[in-house]
Amino acid sequence: MNYWQNFSEQFRRNSSKYQTIFLPEYRVDVDSEATPVGLGEAYCRLWLVEMRLARDVSWFRERYPVVHTAIRFNYDGKPVTIPYLAEPGHLKELAKENLNRVIQCNYPLTPLFPFNDGLVELQAGLFSMVNSDPVGKFIKTMGRFSELLPVPELSAVLKLAEPVYRGIEDLIGAGEGQLELGYQQTFTAAAGGGSNDLKAGYFVAIVSEQNEINLDTLCVIDDSLKMSSPGKTKVFLSDNKPLDGSSYMLFRLEKRNAQDWESLTSIKELVYQAIDAVFKGEYELVKKLLLPAIISEIYRSADVSKADRKKMVLKIEDYLREIGLQGLKTQRLSLYSIMQRPLPSADAQTDAELAVLEKILN
Repeated sequence: MNYWQNFSEQFRRNSSKYQTIFLPEYRVDVDSEATPVGLGEAYCRLWLVEMRLARDVSWFRERYPVVHTAIRFNYDGKPVTIPYLAEPGHLKELAKENLNRVIQCNYPLTPLFPFNDGLVELQAGLFSMVNSDPVGKFIKTMGRFSELLPVPELSAVLKLAEPVYRGIEDLIGAGEGQLELGYQQTFTAAAGGGSNDLKAGYFVAIVSEQNEINLDTLCVIDDSLKMSSPGKTKVFLSDNKPLDGSSYMLFRLEKRNAQDWESLTSIKELVYQAIDAVFKGEYELVKKLLLPAIISEIYRSADVSKADRKKMVLKIEDYLREIGLQGLKTQRLSLYSIMQRPLPSADAQTDAELAVLEKILN
């Protein structure tokens, strides 16, 4: 069963009309590098930053809100889908008395993943669910399971993704879910030829008819969507107001040039074994067994970008060589610290060996 397609059909049939915009850099209070991401160049993570519920639903009296998202991207050369459910317990700021307000979310919807190939696709739905005890318990259970997925070394939890996605679909049916806002987008690598390049920054989907809201007036301040006079100046920082009367979801795409190196457990453990072996003088063990294992693990890892594979190998080799020469006089470094060192040059033999490995594993 194609759960992605099922939700896509539901979004197409039942969602309210909406407008969407990727906020330009000059309409955001913090600087970001909005250069489109090329394949294999960087790491990305998607966030649900903020949402807002208008008063046109009897929230928490007859129905309560859940946000379902799913992000599909290539991981280890295969498409994977990471579902997420933000349940009412997460929306602590909401109560019957204070609806029609914004909710600061800042939920990571994906782990930090290398954009090595393919597309990045997003489904996001704001649903209203029947207010009943069984449905409420089901929502909390699925919300807890979905929180297990946006974690480092995604491969360790991938088996949970399909059951969670299936459970969310069952939940929407059991709770007589009404789709208040459904949004879908597909992002491409740099030079994809359209306006949907994958790049760092904020984007928003708002329930509204075409031209009902002037999108040029929107801005982001402190991770919150506001309205101000249009233009490229920073006047909006002091002269702004909330966007009233419309439900919306505000997202942020995070781009990093480096992975969270300490989260790469399998690589880190091999590196630390090699460091210990060098300190013990077991150079043959490092050369013949541990270093080849490290290189293989790096080039097979779905959590390392193509651009970083060679850099990791060269920096780790250089550090092991250094401590082999200096012995206990040198400092033991973490994998993070090793990756902050200058990039050493590669000799012709190493270049040739890594080029062959790159070709074999791609």
